[in-house]
Amino acid sequence: MKLNAKSDPSASQSVSASILVVEDDLLNGFLIEETLHLAGHRVLGPAKTVPRALALLESCQVDAAILDLQIQDQTSLLVARRLDDLGIPWAFTTGHSSAEIPAQFEHIPVLKKPFSINNLLELTSDALGRRRGFS
Repeated sequence: MKLNAKSDPSASQSVSASILVVEDDLLNGFLIEETLHLAGHRVLGPAKTVPRALALLESCQVDAAILDLQIQDQTSLLVARRLDDLGIPWAFTTGHSSAEIPAQFEHIPVLKKPFSINNLLELTSDALGRRRGFS
């Protein structure tokens, strides 16, 4: 599927930002990366491992993040905690039940897989809006 930001009005309204993407699935990672690029964002990743995600987080400016809950044989909760420590807004994507997300993160938006391009752009816009809310 070819993505076209011009056909999506929400893509042209978003603010350019650096978005950390933590996703170990090749196709989902490509979809997220391409969608965010077409919306004018800089994508860090997709990081396919928790150590890589943490390294990107420490070495790059990150405005917001999109984390797949399940990364290989572990969760992305270490990355989530670090994002919270830094005050960087983020959201989960997952194919798992919401019950598998720890209670401390119940306030975090969750985008259930499979998701649409519009839902991804709305999630990203919401995360960036929460960052501006902290400013």
